Amino acid sequence: MKKIFTFALTALSLSLAFAASAPTVDAKEYGKCGFDSDCHAGVKCSSGKCADSAGSKCGFDSDCGGAKCNSGKCATAPDGKCGFDSDCGRGGKCSSGKCR
Repeated sequence: MKKIFTFALTALSLSLAFAASAPTVDAKEYGKCGFDSDCHAGVKCSSGKCADSAGSKCGFDSDCGGAKCNSGKCATAPDGKCGFDSDCGRGGKCSSGKCR
């Protein structure tokens, strides 16, 4: 019984040591990009920003991954605007002028 307890305690100690020494990974801020593949599916990378991120620009609906490009901004961007659910892409809802 003492051997089982010692083994379990050793295994737990090693697990904690490995977990504590594991490198942390910082999540890349969404919106910054170098390639279209850095953005949501179908969304274009333009001037280093994903078209559906705040402060970004779009020229065409195709830049927005299924959402509408309204006044140079994707309706799905945090600072974008919508008038109808159809502005927000598949399954999106327009509520109080913003896609949800």
